[in-house]
Amino acid sequence: MKHLFAAAVALSMLAAPAVMAAPYEQRPANQPRANQGQNNQNQGRDYHKPAHQNSGPQNYGQSKPSHKPQYSYNGRKYDAVRGPAWNAPRGYDARRDWRHGQKLPAAYRSRGYYVDYRAYHLKQPPRGYSWVRANDRNVYLVNDRSGLITQIVLNLFY
Repeated sequence: MKHLFAAAVALSMLAAPAVMAAPYEQRPANQPRANQGQNNQNQGRDYHKPAHQNSGPQNYGQSKPSHKPQYSYNGRKYDAVRGPAWNAPRGYDARRDWRHGQKLPAAYRSRGYYVDYRAYHLKQPPRGYSWVRANDRNVYLVNDRSGLITQIVLNLFY
């Protein structure tokens, strides 16, 4: 029984490389392999990227979904706007995030920082208040006299 078992193991060890070396498909020598022809579905594929990131014939003509940034205001979502270039007043940090209840300096309450509420789906500000862009992303509802911030719309611009 030992000899029979040893012979079976030896035979399987010799047969394994022969099975792995067998060709995957049988084809005549003058025909190209399936992945070398013009009807290749992976033609143009970048093998350095994962398969889901490659566009090939299977995705031809399909548009990719847009992932635009969005902002929320009054319970609704809107697409963020690529705003015009924005610069902070001289002496102020352009990336500062202001908070509700803080006072916005008078330098931000000049004409160049006002935002047209109609163009961005914002409510008309009450009398004595204005919408002001006080950093590169956000818009603030500010009291014109005191500079007190009463409402914030985050990420309106990107």
